Amino acid sequence: MQVHPPVPPPSEMPSSCLTRAVTHLRVAHLGLRDMEASDQDRVLLGFFGVAVFGRSVTLALQHLKTWDEPAFLAWYEPWVAQMRQDPLCRFFYELRTDILHDVVPMVGVVLGAWGQNALRPGSVTVLDRPVPTEHRGKPIDDTSTSNLCRLYLAYLDELVESSHALVWQIQDAWQAGHA
Repeated sequence: MQVHPPVPPPSEMPSSCLTRAVTHLRVAHLGLRDMEASDQDRVLLGFFGVAVFGRSVTLALQHLKTWDEPAFLAWYEPWVAQMRQDPLCRFFYELRTDILHDVVPMVGVVLGAWGQNALRPGSVTVLDRPVPTEHRGKPIDDTSTSNLCRLYLAYLDELVESSHALVWQIQDAWQAGHA
């Protein structure tokens, strides 16, 4: 009788990286929803949620290198190069770092406004850093924080979607080694 090593719990499988990444991405999308549809008490929480959980998406996916570093790096290195050079991705990376490392960014929430070019009540403004005006080599026409969050989350959606084939390739190889 052949004895097989016990199968580790799902949290230790390559596919769990994707599960965590998708969960973090979902929480970031909920943050955007809070920014756009909630009362002013949740707007700032939503904005910070986009920054913190958006970055957590990439951190969750980076755990794939535990199972197959060469395959992971072949897929991820072009994404990293793009994110390092992209002003929008850098903006959210730096914002998340500041939030989690006790450097409180200066942000404001518009409580009331009037006039043709006024920000809508509930808009978040970042006062201590310039907002990005370019993403993926193209100008950003609407630099409102809501639109910046939408663009960032769309980028992360694409990143996660592109990881699926790699995740299942690594998962299948891992399972074959544990059969």
